[in-house]
Amino acid sequence: MWRKWFRRKRTPPSGNYRTDDYKALLHYLEWLASHKLGYPVSLLTFLGAINNKALGIKSGTIANILLNNVGDPFKDSETSLLEVKKHEREVITILERYYGMRPNKLRGYVTTGGTEGNFASLWWSKRFLINSSMEKLIEKDNVVKLKEKEEQAALSALSKIALDDYVKRNICLENILQIKEDIHQLKDIIKQILTPTIFYAKNATHYSVPKVSEILHFNIRPVSDNADGAIDLVDFKRQITFHLSAHPHSPIIVIANIGTTVTGAIDDVAGMKEVLHGFDPKPLFTIHMDGALTGFLLPILKPFGEVTNYFDALGVNTLAVSAHKYPGLSQPCGIILATKDFFEKSFEKQSERSVDYVGNISDVTITGSRSGLNVLMFHNALHSLKLHENCDKLSKMVSENIDNARYLYEELVKIYGSDQVYYPYHFNIMFPKPNQVIAKKYQLMITGDRATICVLSNVSRKLINEFIGDLKNEKEKVMNVERKSGQYTICLLQSEHIDSTVALITKSFCESEPITKYLNVPTAHYTLFARAVVSKCVEEGLSQVAVDRSNNVIACSLVEDMASPFEPNLRQYPELTPLFSLLDKLLSPLVSGKQFIKGKVAHVFMVAVAPAYRGQHLATAIALSSGEMLASMGYPFACTDFTSEASERIVYEYNLYRLSNRIIYHDYATQDGQQPLAGVPGYISSYVIAIQPGVKLERFNSCYEVTQGKKEPVST
Repeated sequence: MWRKWFRRKRTPPSGNYRTDDYKALLHYLEWLASHKLGYPVSLLTFLGAINNKALGIKSGTIANILLNNVGDPFKDSETSLLEVKKHEREVITILERYYGMRPNKLRGYVTTGGTEGNFASLWWSKRFLINSSMEKLIEKDNVVKLKEKEEQAALSALSKIALDDYVKRNICLENILQIKEDIHQLKDIIKQILTPTIFYAKNATHYSVPKVSEILHFNIRPVSDNADGAIDLVDFKRQITFHLSAHPHSPIIVIANIGTTVTGAIDDVAGMKEVLHGFDPKPLFTIHMDGALTGFLLPILKPFGEVTNYFDALGVNTLAVSAHKYPGLSQPCGIILATKDFFEKSFEKQSERSVDYVGNISDVTITGSRSGLNVLMFHNALHSLKLHENCDKLSKMVSENIDNARYLYEELVKIYGSDQVYYPYHFNIMFPKPNQVIAKKYQLMITGDRATICVLSNVSRKLINEFIGDLKNEKEKVMNVERKSGQYTICLLQSEHIDSTVALITKSFCESEPITKYLNVPTAHYTLFARAVVSKCVEEGLSQVAVDRSNNVIACSLVEDMASPFEPNLRQYPELTPLFSLLDKLLSPLVSGKQFIKGKVAHVFMVAVAPAYRGQHLATAIALSSGEMLASMGYPFACTDFTSEASERIVYEYNLYRLSNRIIYHDYATQDGQQPLAGVPGYISSYVIAIQPGVKLERFNSCYEVTQGKKEPVST
């Protein structure tokens, strides 16, 4: 028999236990579970038919009993008693005191996380704004009804006017058209009132906000953000101005970020409120704080100075917090909080949302049924942190987090330099993206060519030191000593190599490369071009050189990111104009109408080997080394140009490659019909190569955005 039998007591244990007495709670819940007859839940884990032991959940524990908090936590169910709303209310009470509110001045509920918190706040805001405009809506709707009756009367009058009475018919028709226009304008006002507009930071606000706005049929108006991710108040005012001029009756919902995901930026809430109050007439608005991580720590971090009441003082209506971020629960979880006045206005007709079969509970939540276990975990976390008494323990934790963040910042500066490491706020440090192995090992947040670390309590000095050690090894092994032989070392191109590399390129291309040699480019002019290219490559950090035992550059592979290609200054070296015209035409199928995404496609601009080292496969060695380094830095593809059949053989070292274009020199003609390379034998070709293992060539389409413009070839 699979059913597990429990000894049933004749009288139920008292439900009047202390909320932090989880043993008494378990005793009470077991009695309830063993006597449940109503409601469609089977309690198979409680009965033992489903064993959660493999998940670390033992039978006879609270976690093994279904706990379902349905709807508003401030209304207990009358008969669906397997709930812990008493604990949920205490969570809100503790946070109420923590945020400086007077007792019984906050409402809300425990959510599944940040997205649901944002969803609830926007839904509540819409109800609040519409209910606040109800008198205006009723007034406009009544006028519409009167106008529609007036329109019907006018149409009836028109039908009675003789067809040849043009004057009277014209007057009547003009009256009908004016009535229709009045009705249209009134309905547009009603539509505006019913459709709030969301204002949020374009590149920093949580991805859930546009999604929820689409579901709730809001207008959205992205606002430019500053370099740190905070809303630009100048553009905020500009966007509000544009909005009010076009939609003067549409209410406004502002999303204020309290710690963005990547940079940790905090919006100037007081500044945004001041902007809104500066308009005459003042628009109807609400402000929601998306707290995610930092919102839970507002009273500790004090980003707005000494604030006693974080809702009233800042003039905000709602706050969403993700509890799995801080205090760090083991399940996705959060809370949405709202001022009582705001909440009651949002649901002033609670009866319309009452659910009869669970005891007339008002469903003010997004999900309806909610995890009681998450509520207990949140409740237990607050008590473990002693937040029900004071915030001393939490303050100490946060202080340690910030100390460790500063330590990590200082260690990263030693590796990359202060200009490459960004520590904008509290916990988040940004730095150049390391290789994919390190990124996966330490689960770094990657955005473009940057990585972000969020230093919370799980990040110890020991973990930081281990990470820094791996970074140093990467820099040494991957970027500085990629390949060695008895004669040379392949390493990253750096400032110390500029002069030697420029000399190598100038000599190699002026004496040996077919096009440069044919065009008879003066050495001095080519040196100007070579120095500009090499200097750019040093800045980007994607190129390699081979140096001999005396540290002289004997070979190089110069690489740039396709997102920011080299722009030649042809006034300094006009003889190279036919070459760049040719390159533009060669690369046209690859780049026309595209804007490449940084960190996706590398362009091997040129490879050169000193004459004394040719014939020793050094060109192949440095090309392959360059490909390995680029792949380790996250580049899936490289494109490269070949000016001879011999150099073209390097592509055969790769499993996946595609010919992009090929131009025979003596057939090449400029736009005006000239053939500047008619006497040069051979051809130039361009390839796309997959340099990361497992990458398919089909993925190349995801490395760029299609643009309207098209790169024009260099004119001769």
